[in-house]
Amino acid sequence: MKRVIVTGANGFVGANIVATLAQGGWLVSALDWAFDNPAVATWTHDRVERLRASCADMPSISADALVHAAFVTATPEERGESPEDNLRANIEPLLQVMEYAEAEGIQRCVFISSNAVFRHTPATPIDEMRPPDPLGVYGLAKTMMERTVATMRHAHCRDMVCARLGGVYGSYEYHRPTRPKLSMVGQMMQDALSKGEIVVSTPAERRQWTLAADIGRAIGALLRADSLKHSLYNLASGERKTDLAIARMIQGLVEGAALHFPSANESLARSPAKLGWLDNSRLRRDTGFDDWTAMSQDTLGTVLASLAGHLSDA
Repeated sequence: MKRVIVTGANGFVGANIVATLAQGGWLVSALDWAFDNPAVATWTHDRVERLRASCADMPSISADALVHAAFVTATPEERGESPEDNLRANIEPLLQVMEYAEAEGIQRCVFISSNAVFRHTPATPIDEMRPPDPLGVYGLAKTMMERTVATMRHAHCRDMVCARLGGVYGSYEYHRPTRPKLSMVGQMMQDALSKGEIVVSTPAERRQWTLAADIGRAIGALLRADSLKHSLYNLASGERKTDLAIARMIQGLVEGAALHFPSANESLARSPAKLGWLDNSRLRRDTGFDDWTAMSQDTLGTVLASLAGHLSDA
């Protein structure tokens, strides 16, 4: 049985990757500073070992693969630090993980990127050939990651790839110091549960959403592939839904929740950036993976239950 190291295992995306890879037959070394995410209780514990450590002091582990999901999404202002320190908080661990993987002889490494590498894109499918155009330190850090991985792969023969994510929703997404902003779906759910109101700023806006567990399964496909042709793969479902359709599904799950349609000025202030949707054709061609979970009231209900349990315990 093969072993994979997952950094940032206590976070939203990282915790879902750990759970899905363990369910898929991997032995997982889950690494983070702390393990206070309730998701930890759901892990297949005979296949998951928890390691409290930073990327700078990772213990020596005989592993076949590594997934680097540790990343700070908070802005410099939210963390009370300079832009340089904010950038350093993401770039230094990236280099430390790369050095670690090389020293330990780990073959396949997957680094989690984001559509934050784009400040704006037209409402069209976006493939991996579109040049990044970030605005903000987080988007810059992800762009630097993608370029660094490409350089290591093509100039230094490292078996590394980036997995670029779009809009992700799923269980165990909470406000955290490193994740002060929730996804739109997560925020709608939290507002419905805590305020009895769901804000729908742009009802007709159609966005692409991917279940977090599917990200873990797609990464599994990248790890299992005999060889990969590229340094970057979009990991996103082909499904898009309007904000209003999602809000109505959540409303149907929370008794008494009301929809709120703010004024034009308020909508402009709250609305997420408009982006195209990530084209997953390259992933499908190179790995055969095309098994995405459709968003439904059932899938949203499972996610809502994880958040409701957390809020009731808080």
